[in-house]
Amino acid sequence: MLVSALLAALVGAALLGAAALKVADRTGTAVAAETFGLRGRAARWAWLPLAGLEAALAAGLLAGPPAAAWAAAIVLAVFAMAQATAIALGRSGAPCGCFGARGHLSWGAVARTASLAAAAAFLGLGFAAAPPRLVPALGALALASAIVLRVRRPGGALELEAEGPPLGSRLDLGHGDVRLALFVADGCRLCRGLIAQAQRLGGAVFDELADAAAWSAADVPGAPFAVALTADGTVLAKGTVNTRAQLASVVGAAQARAAGVHPERGSSRRGFLATASVAVAALTAGRMLVALVAPGDADAFHFCGHVYTTDGCPHPTGLPRIDSHGHPLRAKDGMPVDDLGRRIDASGAPLDDAGAPLLDPDGRAQPPATRTRVCVAAGKRYGIAVRTDGAWYRCCNGHVRKLIDCCTTSSRRINGDRALRGYCYGRHRVFCVMYYQTKVPC
Repeated sequence: MLVSALLAALVGAALLGAAALKVADRTGTAVAAETFGLRGRAARWAWLPLAGLEAALAAGLLAGPPAAAWAAAIVLAVFAMAQATAIALGRSGAPCGCFGARGHLSWGAVARTASLAAAAAFLGLGFAAAPPRLVPALGALALASAIVLRVRRPGGALELEAEGPPLGSRLDLGHGDVRLALFVADGCRLCRGLIAQAQRLGGAVFDELADAAAWSAADVPGAPFAVALTADGTVLAKGTVNTRAQLASVVGAAQARAAGVHPERGSSRRGFLATASVAVAALTAGRMLVALVAPGDADAFHFCGHVYTTDGCPHPTGLPRIDSHGHPLRAKDGMPVDDLGRRIDASGAPLDDAGAPLLDPDGRAQPPATRTRVCVAAGKRYGIAVRTDGAWYRCCNGHVRKLIDCCTTSSRRINGDRALRGYCYGRHRVFCVMYYQTKVPC
């Protein structure tokens, strides 16, 4: 009975935790769905049937019928096979969405899913006496809660000095007394989920097209973006927001500053540039780099409004666009490139701009070069240990863009900023940033 109770609690907790994390991070689930071949609307709504299926399987498993255990075993086995197939197709390291946005495809993930399937099958075979239903149910709820709480999710808005109106400045949005402004864009799903919350908080909503003057006055970097003000229009807090909690954090930061208390620096990047001199240096360097960027790539420099305040990771073609596995892509068209910056085909052979094999002066095809993940290459170049952890989403040109931190415990910096944790986990800090352009509509 004890073995059965433990297995039921373990499998039930895994299913409940996975369902909860998919609901909590629907955008991350949509991005991960691309790993398994889903595109467009199918990827956007993948969280709903998946979360529903996992929650239903958990409920049935904890209720006790052997048929429910067998159903869970079959579904988990299918999940394991889908993961193994994706790895066989060369997608190892891509987001899998198994347990939140942090999960990535690996043989370890396949083994974990297969083990859960085997445990469910063991319950279905009825090798152990059925325990009292309350025991595994309570255990599963406790474990699922631990899984959800363990996955770190940014609670604060992404507040950068170089983005939006300067703190302490006066802002006239042309709509009378506005204490909270939420800037949204047409077709932005991330924005639609925040409008009701902004209105509950007494805020006003400004559309990119209908309220273009307000957007310009606030120097909005991209949607969704929030600004909290005093009655006379003084800016107290601001930042890009993806969730209702992050929107509420802008109001909380404003209230703290109004009371003379500096808001806590948690997962957000408030105070990312600690002094005006650092801000000026970052902006000056940014302008110099923009001048060197080809016109077709210029929009990528800002990551759809996200300025290189931490600096971009070293990249063969200059702008750190990556594919779902972290390998370099050419920013202007998303073509794969090798470590030398040459366009390549599926086998890694270099191509010219017309897509023909790249030849040397003697007319022979040039040999392929290595192609290293951008974050890994940054670590090798600077001699530090790195890894990718957190991510941020923005709606750019109708599709979700994922901003990714390359993290390290090293104190070394690419530029002069005194960077904070950003969205890195544990004791890691942001070393450089990359971005991944998805095909998920927003």
